[in-house]
Amino acid sequence: MRRIGFAILLCLCLAARAQVDSLQQDSIVRVLAIGNSFSQDAVEQYLWELADEAGVRMIIGNAYRGGQGFQSHWIDVTEANNTFEYRKVKDGRRSNTPHSALADIITDEPWQYVTFQQVSQESGLTATFEPYLSELIRYAQGLQTNPNAVYGYHQTWAYSHDSTHGGFANYGNRQDVMYDSICAAVQYAMALHPELSFVVPSGTAIQNARTSWLGDNMNRDGYHLDLKMGRYTAACAWLEAITGISPVGFSYHPDGMDFLTAHTCQVAAHDAVAHPFECTDLAREGLPVVNNIIPTGLIKLNFGSADTSNPTWNDITPSLRTHTAIFDSNMNPTGILITFTGDFGGANRNGAAYTTSKMMMPVEVSQSALWGYASGKFRGGSPRQSATLRFSHLNPELTYEFTFFSSREGCQDFRQTSFIVQGEDTQADDLQSANNSGETVTVKNIRPTADGEVTLTVMPGSRNNSPNRFYYLNAMTIKAKK
Repeated sequence: MRRIGFAILLCLCLAARAQVDSLQQDSIVRVLAIGNSFSQDAVEQYLWELADEAGVRMIIGNAYRGGQGFQSHWIDVTEANNTFEYRKVKDGRRSNTPHSALADIITDEPWQYVTFQQVSQESGLTATFEPYLSELIRYAQGLQTNPNAVYGYHQTWAYSHDSTHGGFANYGNRQDVMYDSICAAVQYAMALHPELSFVVPSGTAIQNARTSWLGDNMNRDGYHLDLKMGRYTAACAWLEAITGISPVGFSYHPDGMDFLTAHTCQVAAHDAVAHPFECTDLAREGLPVVNNIIPTGLIKLNFGSADTSNPTWNDITPSLRTHTAIFDSNMNPTGILITFTGDFGGANRNGAAYTTSKMMMPVEVSQSALWGYASGKFRGGSPRQSATLRFSHLNPELTYEFTFFSSREGCQDFRQTSFIVQGEDTQADDLQSANNSGETVTVKNIRPTADGEVTLTVMPGSRNNSPNRFYYLNAMTIKAKK
């Protein structure tokens, strides 16, 4: 393997040394994460905005190699493969420089904080750490242009309980085992390397949030973070670990996230920084972990990409994986969470403009739809036999009645859609979606599982004869009963 020569390293250091003098004058906090998609989840989205609200000027760097860890990073350095992507956030603007050398990233700024992290599936396996972590730390120290730089460890998170990631088998496919292993591994690394003076406890922040009413909805695919509340929670942990400023009470949160969710994520991160290796029970934050709310009116859901101006309809769009701010028709919170667990193919506005159903839908609700298809090829996509939604944090003492409307105008075929609702038991019904302007179907007396969950599967019905077997979901109402 080729090694970067001392002369080259010296030139890199001399070229960047001038930046050190300005470090004490510009008051900018410079943070570099050496990682992969897990550091991408943690620092690239919301950390700069949180720091900005705190009055902290921050430059954020992410030395990114997807799916890679200590050993692979060190091989890239010693072979000079230059396969890092240099993700950078400066003045709120994001840039990416592919095919970068780690040396160039380290010397690009006089970084004040530099963190290391292991690849997720090996994050709790200490046998995979050395000698590679030691080599990476020495390498970064040798190139560092800031004599006051401090080094830390980014603690990643355990997978969701239902993750299908192959590396989950390293921990018996158990979230608690993976979390405990990660905590032990980080403490091992910190004890072995006194030069690592701080830890960013993203993993504990996520685990804390899972104990709250938000539940195990912090991931988008079983291992990467949910694009809103998962990433926001990790960013909050980074803010406090780096600056010492608690995010609790901050007004900034991502679009689509309500205040109650943001507060819960902020507290999860704050408690993690206080206790990096100990999960905190957050049953006290936000809504009760076991939902005891009895909705005072009908819960009305508008699916698709078209928002409605009628506030009694909740807009459910795929731009958010988990929707938390679900209100009944009297504008009271229900505590219900709705999560896309199996994607639709897309959204359209080709439903009926005027309808005669008892739902009394505004036109933007009846026209807006999510759709999928189960056969052939369509617009370069891949067929999906079904789409699924998980309704969680339901009141387990209630039963629920689900009514569905689906519609696609201008059809010459039969586009029957099946709706399968599963709680403690399973019920299903079918609806002819083609040119439908008034028909709905209802399944009644659905009791959630003991942990308050109901799963909805949407798929083509047995009589669907469209060439691609299209299926649709435009609108739904939920009626709760004691």
